[in-house]
Amino acid sequence: MKSVITLAAALLVSTAALANDIDPNGFEKEHFISSASRAEVVADLKLAQQGGELSLGEQGMKPVAEPSTKTRAQVGAEARTSKRVYGEASVE
Repeated sequence: MKSVITLAAALLVSTAALANDIDPNGFEKEHFISSASRAEVVADLKLAQQGGELSLGEQGMKPVAEPSTKTRAQVGAEARTSKRVYGEASVE
């Protein structure tokens, strides 16, 4: 019986110690203070879009606007035989 109580106490103490490790530097207590209003941010975004200053994905490609004319099977076969690397931009 005494070992069960000791084990339970040890579990409670270890759980409390682990719970404190989530944010050891206290960043969660800091509050974000914005230096610009929402309208200013939206205006800046529109200016950047009009000026072409925004990157379009990792490789700078524009999204395709027209619908595809290929079948699902054709796209799958093309993807399996492709040498192109998708995902993170490769450094060559």
